[in-house]
Amino acid sequence: MTTEQNFNPIKTELTQGINLLEASAGTGKTYAIAMLALRFVVEKELNIEQILIVTFTRAATKELKERVRARLVEAKQYFSGQSTNIDANIELWAEQLIVTGDISVATAIKRLNNALLSIDQAGIFTIHGFCQRLLKEHALESGQMFDVELSDEVATVRQQMADDFWRTQIYP
Repeated sequence: MTTEQNFNPIKTELTQGINLLEASAGTGKTYAIAMLALRFVVEKELNIEQILIVTFTRAATKELKERVRARLVEAKQYFSGQSTNIDANIELWAEQLIVTGDISVATAIKRLNNALLSIDQAGIFTIHGFCQRLLKEHALESGQMFDVELSDEVATVRQQMADDFWRTQIYP
């Protein structure tokens, strides 16, 4: 039996490890992911490079990078007292952090500055891009060449597989 739950990116418990966010189009996934990235940076003191976000399309990757950067900037503006046009959820989240004393304003600003300085190293990839990066970074461990490239072209690979199957299974 499954129960439906409304996901709240501000109130949900942050658990390190693998977290999957799956939802239909137009449900606010990108918004939620950007908020979660912000929270991990500020609340859990993760460097932006320690967070991996994998999505399907290049367009979604580009949008996620922009949204994560925008959330970090908005939060920094709020904590710095420059709160004009700040997302209401960021205000609510930041006020909650300050009221509970979970983090000081100075610490939050420091973590946000570090994240913004390193935003270009953020691990936001397509599945294809992430696999490509892993193969390059771990070429020796994976037994691959250093210049290996993943290809979107599957017709050639399918033909080679069919030829190999024919030669090994059918032909003898």
